[in-house]
Formats: sequence, C-alpha cells, structure tokens
Amino acid sequence: MKKILPLLLLTVALLSSCMAQEAVIQQGGILIISNQNIKKIDRKLLASDSLRTVIIEQCGLRRIKFPKNNNIVSIKLFNNDFKRIPPSIRHCKNLEHLDLEHNKIRHIPRFIAQLDSLRSLDLNHNRLKLTKSDVKHASKVKKLSIGGNKINKLPENIGILKCTNLNLGKNKLSSLPASFADLKQLRTIIFYENDFTTIPEEISDFTELTHLDFYKNKIQEIPDFIGNYEDLKYLYLSYNEIGAIPDTMRNLKSLDYFYIHHNNIIKLPEWVVEMDSLERLGVGYNKLISMPDMSEMPSLIDLNCEGNLLEDFPWKLVFKPGMQMLIVRDNMFQLSDEEIEFLSQPRETPLIVF
Repeated sequence: MKKILPLLLLTVALLSSCMAQEAVIQQGGILIISNQNIKKIDRKLLASDSLRTVIIEQCGLRRIKFPKNNNIVSIKLFNNDFKRIPPSIRHCKNLEHLDLEHNKIRHIPRFIAQLDSLRSLDLNHNRLKLTKSDVKHASKVKKLSIGGNKINKLPENIGILKCTNLNLGKNKLSSLPASFADLKQLRTIIFYENDFTTIPEEISDFTELTHLDFYKNKIQEIPDFIGNYEDLKYLYLSYNEIGAIPDTMRNLKSLDYFYIHHNNIIKLPEWVVEMDSLERLGVGYNKLISMPDMSEMPSLIDLNCEGNLLEDFPWKLVFKPGMQMLIVRDNMFQLSDEEIEFLSQPRETPLIVF
C-alpha cells in the first residue's frame, strides 16, 4: 500500500496538468486560459497561424514563450506572477494591445519601442519604477496605463510621450514635472486617487481634453483655466475638498458627465441650467441648501443630489421628459403621506430614490 500511494498521487498530478491544458477555449483565433495553476504554456497552443488573441488570467504564470512569425495582435496576461515583460513578446511584430495588469513588473524593456504596431500598453497594478528609460521605451504607444504602481514622481522626460490616453490613477503623485505641459495631444488623463491639492498648471493648455479625472485627491479649488477645455465631455472631481464652481466652467458646452459629489459645495451657479449637453450630474454629499430649476435642461437624464441640505423637493424633475434617475435621499425634505405614496408607486422612469 505504501508503494501504491505515491504512484496514485503522481497519476492524479499528471491528470490535473493535462486537464489544465484541456481547459483552454480556442475559437475564432482566441486562446483563453483562466483560473488554472500552471507553470508553462504548451508552445503548440501559441504556434497556430490563426491565433490572434491570447488571454491568460489568474494562473500564477511566470514565463511564456511566443514563437517567431506569429500573427498575434492582442495579449492579456492579467493577474499572473510575471516579474518582467516576457522577452519573447518581441516576436509579436503585429501586436497592437498588451495588457499585463496585476503582475510584479518593475521596468519597460527596450524592445517595446520596437513593436511598431503596438497602440496600447497596460501595466496597471505592478511594481513599476518608471525611470527615464521606461518612458522612452513606451513613448510611441497611444494608450498608456500605469496606475496603481505607487509612483510618487514622474521622470523629467515624461513630455516625450506620444499617447492620447494616459492613466496615472492610484499612484502617489502630488505634482508634475515641467515637461508634462508638452503633452498637449492628450485627450484622456486619469489622476484618480493621487495626492494633488490643486489641479496642476502644467495641464492648463490641454485644449484637446475630452476626459479629465481627479477623483479622490485633496483638491481645494477648481482653477479658472478649466474653461479652456471646450471639448471636455467627462469631468470627475468627486471626493475632494472643493468649495465652489468657477464661472469659467460655463464654457464647457460639450460636457456630458459632471461628478463632484463628496465635496464642500455650498451653491450651484444658475448658469448650470444652460449646459445643454449635460446628461449626468452628481452633486451628492455637499452642503447645498438649494438647487437651480433643471427641468428645462434638454439632455439631463440623471441627477444625484443626495446627502445635502435641500428643503424643496425637485418635483419638476419627476415629470421631466426623458429623466431616468433621480436620487434625492438624505436631505431636509418634509413630504406628506400622500407625496410619499405617490413617489413610491412603480413607474418605468424616472427611478426615484428618496
């Protein structure tokens, strides 16, 4: 029995290994391996001429070897155990998208700059140091995501980046180097959950911006240059220490989403009702005692003003055509039993949370 037991355990281990490889789903040029405890990938799986997309996630993988002359355009090695970007990725000459989020990578290798087709590079939640060399090697990609790396200072050569989308969220940044002002081609900047106390002057001339995110920082004031962003569609300033909305924001005629909940706003300016493109407005958990009449705003479909000091219930928004969501709970409203019953009735739209 003592001799049979080790043999049985070895057999089970071999069967488990085979099952892991058989768990692969391969169709339409997509190779998927998920939630498997594997040490390496059979190179035959990566050698197919029809293979275009490789997705290997949550497998604890440390190494992978891509063959030469492959036709892969997208690689996602999410949540594995890579300490460096696999060198064999240099063989993927047609690669357009590389996602290595949630690994242990510290640097961006030189060969990344030699992948002429590469458009997006995702290194969120790694251990990236972001040196001048790293910036140089990633300078050609159009979408660069390096959030969640605990970066507290950007290299002085950051201005050489050619990207239009830059994600620096969940780092430790509180200022920007002067060369950041050279990134005027940026359309999306994400500074979510950093340590900024002001919106940096270095981005004041970024007139191409359509998406700006300073959610969860320590910002106390919105600068007047915010009005320069006439193409801005998405503005996220929630969870800061902002006390007022500057008049220059009335220039943001293209703004669709504006979230500034969990701040210290006392008053919304009357000109907010002139923002004809605004679809979603989040002003919850501020110190508002009144609101402008927004019932004539043509695009508004979603308003969250919960957790304020409002006394007048926005009844006109209940009957506003196209309204989809109205969240008004935790205010100072005094509603009669009949009004509460009316608001509690099932309806298609808007959904009212009071």
